[in-house]
Amino acid sequence: MTLRSIGARVAVAFAAGTLVACASGEPAGDAEMKPPAELRAAVDRTVATTGDLITYTVEVERDPGVEVELDEPGADIAGFRIVDLGRAPAETLASGRLLERRWYELRADLVGAYVLPALTATYSQPSGPGGDLETGEISVEVESVLPEDRSEATDIRDIKPLRRIDTPASWLLWAGLALAAVALGLVWWWWWRRRRPDGSAPEVPPVPPYDLAIRELERLRRTDFSDLRELRRYYFDVSSVIRAYVEGRFGLNATDLTTEEILGRLDGLVRLESLQARRLERFLVATDQVKFAARLPVPEEIERTYEQALGFVTATRPSEDPEDDESEGPASDQTEKAA
Repeated sequence: MTLRSIGARVAVAFAAGTLVACASGEPAGDAEMKPPAELRAAVDRTVATTGDLITYTVEVERDPGVEVELDEPGADIAGFRIVDLGRAPAETLASGRLLERRWYELRADLVGAYVLPALTATYSQPSGPGGDLETGEISVEVESVLPEDRSEATDIRDIKPLRRIDTPASWLLWAGLALAAVALGLVWWWWWRRRRPDGSAPEVPPVPPYDLAIRELERLRRTDFSDLRELRRYYFDVSSVIRAYVEGRFGLNATDLTTEEILGRLDGLVRLESLQARRLERFLVATDQVKFAARLPVPEEIERTYEQALGFVTATRPSEDPEDDESEGPASDQTEKAA
């Protein structure tokens, strides 16, 4: 065996060993240690048309025991609207690290080039210092659904001229209208006969604001909070229940006012104590942060929101003595008019 053939075999063996090492994913030297936490962001498409939904995914990979605080994107992300969002359960990778994934469905209404800004996060670990994380920026191009050359749009045709349609049997239309009038007359007569003997319609007593609020809060208590859509709808509904209760209990049209407008008029309500006014203020501000800032509350906050709503309604329940309510009524009306 010659020296040249021996050298060739050694070179082939070295190359084969290198290929095996690369295929196994293990570098020839010492493996580089991963950081305690990693932050990644991606989109399912970088070119879309107006009206398309773009899924924006954010992943956090971390060691067990490491806590990551992610700065959530706001209601608008660089010109996009967040139409839906969600969070997948944490999964354990083969390496033992934890992977958390959040997703946002975005929609752009205007044509143009957009840049999704970098997301930032901080992490802390039981032993050792923490650090900062940051993703890269992502460029997305939104194109029009119309062709660039309008001459290519061959599906647009001119309007055809008007054509008169002869209806020799138009009397059928009048006959149908007459029959409909007779039927409506019979329905009205039947309804009139079912009225009370004195000629007035039976009155249905209205549900008191307190009873209505308690009933609606009990219904919302059965919401499936694991469903993010149901969770966001819960915060809109529980805010509406309290606003409707304030309107029925104190005569303030809270269902038509913004939170700032409601807070500016609380001092003019005599029947509302200052302590309960502050409680109502904290409740409205907390629910608005979830409704309009796309902030995901933790289970403790969800429970606290329900307790705030129930506590406010219970604490401001009308007195059982009708004379007490009548004595409060004129003073409240005069104060609100003076305000």
